Amino acid sequence: MSPITPEIRACAEIITGDDICKEKTKSLLREYDLPDGLLPAEDIEELGYVKDTGFMWVKQKKDIVHKFEKVSKQVSYATEVTGYLEKCKIKKLTGVKSKEVLIWISINEIFVENPTADKVTMKTPTGISKSFPKDAFQA
Repeated sequence: MSPITPEIRACAEIITGDDICKEKTKSLLREYDLPDGLLPAEDIEELGYVKDTGFMWVKQKKDIVHKFEKVSKQVSYATEVTGYLEKCKIKKLTGVKSKEVLIWISINEIFVENPTADKVTMKTPTGISKSFPKDAFQA
């Protein structure tokens, strides 16, 4: 079940259209001091953002798998990706998985220690985390 309720939609800024949604996604990530390439969505149908809570969502036409070449890491993005933006962090992230050896592992939090940090850390629901160079996720 989608966490995007009619109540959330009612107080959200909602944008449609692939090009404008891509730009707004990058802009939001930069606003929260995160690398602007963390959410490389394709064929975006809708982007929603609730400024009061930081809740955001991206709806795309189909699941995608993106390879971050600088760290040789495959990441899967579902048709609906949601999360809460905070300074230097996305928490309660849904719809994102990273491929580790032969299995896909859910990622529920992405953060940087501070705006000038050079590492991005991705955390799983079990608490296991892994850090990567921040520049690998710049658009």
